[in-house]
Amino acid sequence: MSISSYYYKSAVAYAKIMRSCLLVCIMLIFFLPASGQDNSDSPNGKYLDGEFWRQQGLTQIIPFWQNHVRDTVHGAYYLCLSREGEPMPPWDKYPAMISRQVFGFTSAYLLSGNEKYLETAREGVDYLLKYAWDNNYGGWFDLLDQSGKPSSLTKSVPNQLYTNAGLALYYFATKDENVLSHIKESIEIQKTFSLDKKNGGFFQTLQGNLSVSDSSKSKHGHYGYTSSLLINMMMITRDTAIRKYAEELMEISFSKMIDPEYGWFNGYPKPNDAGWKMTPVVVNNKEVISAGAQLTAALSLLRLFEITGKDEYRSAGINLGEKLLRCAWDPSRGCWFDVIERKPPNTPQDTSSVTFWIQSYGLFLQLHLYNITGEKKYLNSYQKMASFWDNYFTDKKSGGIFLSVSPSGVPVNSNKAIPWKASYHEMENALLNYLYLNLYVNRKPATLYFHIRNSSQGMKHFVSIAENPSVQITGVKINGNSWKSFNAAERSVILPEGKDLKMEIILNTN
Repeated sequence: MSISSYYYKSAVAYAKIMRSCLLVCIMLIFFLPASGQDNSDSPNGKYLDGEFWRQQGLTQIIPFWQNHVRDTVHGAYYLCLSREGEPMPPWDKYPAMISRQVFGFTSAYLLSGNEKYLETAREGVDYLLKYAWDNNYGGWFDLLDQSGKPSSLTKSVPNQLYTNAGLALYYFATKDENVLSHIKESIEIQKTFSLDKKNGGFFQTLQGNLSVSDSSKSKHGHYGYTSSLLINMMMITRDTAIRKYAEELMEISFSKMIDPEYGWFNGYPKPNDAGWKMTPVVVNNKEVISAGAQLTAALSLLRLFEITGKDEYRSAGINLGEKLLRCAWDPSRGCWFDVIERKPPNTPQDTSSVTFWIQSYGLFLQLHLYNITGEKKYLNSYQKMASFWDNYFTDKKSGGIFLSVSPSGVPVNSNKAIPWKASYHEMENALLNYLYLNLYVNRKPATLYFHIRNSSQGMKHFVSIAENPSVQITGVKINGNSWKSFNAAERSVILPEGKDLKMEIILNTN
């Protein structure tokens, strides 16, 4: 055979092979699901359905809290509950934890329109306004005894922040102006009395008379304050002063709270000193950082980008999110680890347990990254994380969510409520997964419920906490009747005069 004949026959054979490959590729394109999305019949496909998360919150989580956490003798809620829901000491009242429960019950109302959850939230709100606010100097007390008397006069940033966080969501659902006035005064106290005029930023703790008692500086007073409170307040009120303060705190965090060597955000779990010097945290003789703090920072950056459109937030948020996925997330098991070596290769240094709020923040991160980039790989990651959450954190026996589990899914701490664990993160998980999946992923309507206590003619109320400006109002009902006075793009409703207006709002992506 001549060389030319050999090459001719080889070329023909190669062409036949390539044609077969092309046919296979076409079949794959048409008959296999898009990357990042499972078939609806696959085990993980259900996690991309926003309704799954709404139902989890309303059937598996909030009934536990409704049945067990209310303190009908001393008011508000119990601080500590066993796995089965039995109240346990200490019997103190933490205003921040009361407000976290307010957040959980308000979330349940927003998802369901069930008045019993809003009434339970209102019990906590009324308690806070009666006992937890300092009527002499202003601000929320850090700690109350069982009878509601202040056990400590200090006012620390984490307690101020989280007492406001639950109240902010309650205002969103009710437009209770008394609640809003307390939140705004608390924010002004933070801006005025906690301000470090010498080194910049904001101190950690004030005395009862608003003098400084702890000059350290933490995540909670800066990028955590923006993430957990101010971004929601920006959307709920559209107050330009709040937006300015939110961005100011992120700029301070950029300039003062980023590790110059490795780019991590610091200030948690140990705060920086007054001059911004980072306090090292050591595990296994290695300096470590908290992935939870990085998740908080990444979410703050991505959410600010979605609201403001500023590219510096986008690029920083995506870069940090990608870095975390490489070193803090276990893709084989779907779980997040918190304690990571500060230096490369940034290996996890405590893999004994997985914490519920970090797993939840990991879920939110994927949905924001997908919303911003459109890359379906984030939905693949999301489904693995969601499967771990559903299979291991959800207590199918007693209800509610475990605080921490092992990487194999065995409960490590099965108490349902302790200081700094309430219904807050688990119902936030239900609420935001429902909204983000419907609006950002599936482009489906999402419905929220509101109970406006008092309104005057022409009063405006903003009704979306989904950051993307492409989300619009597509329908409004007030007291069961269709209502046409709303601004779809602004996501605001022009209210009639009245009391106890019950609104049903339908949101969708334009």
